[in-house]
Amino acid sequence: MADDDLNGKFCYFHRDLSHGSYGSDVTCLQQYLKHQGFLCEEPSGFFGPTTVTAVTRWQVANHLYPPTGLYEFTSRGLYAKKNNLPSAEELLALEVQAQGGIRTCIDVVCMDADGGEFCQIACLKRGSSVTDKMHLCQQACQVAAGEACDRVFPPTQPRKYKKCLSLVARSCKQACQKALEKE
Repeated sequence: MADDDLNGKFCYFHRDLSHGSYGSDVTCLQQYLKHQGFLCEEPSGFFGPTTVTAVTRWQVANHLYPPTGLYEFTSRGLYAKKNNLPSAEELLALEVQAQGGIRTCIDVVCMDADGGEFCQIACLKRGSSVTDKMHLCQQACQVAAGEACDRVFPPTQPRKYKKCLSLVARSCKQACQKALEKE
């Protein structure tokens, strides 16, 4: 998977992940772990025992002690740093700075698998860099798109769910590029 949209290098983790978590952020983490050689199975969107083992191996390889298999604050921060991305907390700080002042809001509109739209709005203070806008847009989109996949495909349709989740990164990249062009 040489494609940057599928190798997990553009994941935005807005929450901690652990055994039993599921969603597009889990899929993105699994894509990253697979690309890095820590996970052997195909991404499923479910944080099960093999993902716990892969995260533990990644934590040991990156000197995060004690290795817990939980993908929490320290792991999320290291991932962001290694991939030149802002952490979820840094993106939240950008949104908080925009409150009460003159701000720029980006509407992200994407289509989900059943043809419906999902929307998310991300706001920053006016004059924010294009890079900050793109990161915040992609994070907002990944959250909304993951929720759309969760809504459209029940657990009884795992193949369609996995396909939906696998398209989130590319769909969000395209949607955010369009949103920023309109600005």
